[in-house]
Amino acid sequence: MKRRTLLAALLGGALLDFMSAGALARDAVPRRAIVLDWGLAELMLAIGVVPVGMANTVGFRRNFKACPVPDPVVDLGLMFQPNMELMLALKPDLIVITPAHASMRGALERLAPTVTLGQFRASPTPYTGACEETMRLAHLFDRESQGAAAVLKSQRAIAAARARLAALPAYANGSAAPIYLTRFIDESHLRVFGARSLFGELLGRLGLRNAWGRADSASSAMIGFDALDADHRATLVHVGALPAMTASMMQTSRVWQAMPFARPGRMTGMSDTPAEGGILSAASFAHALVDALSSLPATEAA
Repeated sequence: MKRRTLLAALLGGALLDFMSAGALARDAVPRRAIVLDWGLAELMLAIGVVPVGMANTVGFRRNFKACPVPDPVVDLGLMFQPNMELMLALKPDLIVITPAHASMRGALERLAPTVTLGQFRASPTPYTGACEETMRLAHLFDRESQGAAAVLKSQRAIAAARARLAALPAYANGSAAPIYLTRFIDESHLRVFGARSLFGELLGRLGLRNAWGRADSASSAMIGFDALDADHRATLVHVGALPAMTASMMQTSRVWQAMPFARPGRMTGMSDTPAEGGILSAASFAHALVDALSSLPATEAA
């Protein structure tokens, strides 16, 4: 069947036979799930549910390194332009989406029952929300024990990272320098993560103070680096590698060199972690951040 004919049939409701045979009762346990969001894919994999298909597996593997994807998972293409023929061929009994997929929901529901999750990203406490949504998914897939174990493992990993940090002399008394968590975009701009971001909540769980305290920074903000209201004690941590143009700027810009965190021992990098991640990424972030802070000279970190 040609692509245009297949999509017309799918979107026009001509697949009633498929729908009646493939759609499961609401209380049935899904066996062939599709997920169109990376964060939700991470939560599913964390509880041992392997989807038959998901959006952009290549991009997921590149960005969500704490969460391997089994080879048999079918790549369905872009998150908001998935390959509908592939989805049809996979015969899903559940499709998992986020509120951002609302415009697609009608078409997706013609394929299989569709559930919307992913609200944890809009929560003022995204990590807590991710733990809660992990348990919602676990209930949906009848894997409550696996969900509870995954959440507990993540929480214990974060607690272990906090204990590692507290063992460092500069962080033992709770008076360490506040932290800017950033991701550099180019030679002039960076993204700074606020208290309502995943990274921001994890800072608090590690016993650290977020240096970015602006009221308008609910989750993150794109700013010029000179907009950071750095005090003389601030430490800047950049997530991921510095772009080449940023590294060059740091060698030549007098504005940059005048910033307090440009002094030796006031800036460090940490391994890349997705800000849109779930409980596995959160645990990975906590240990990566402690690794980065451990690399700072003890005399400069406080």
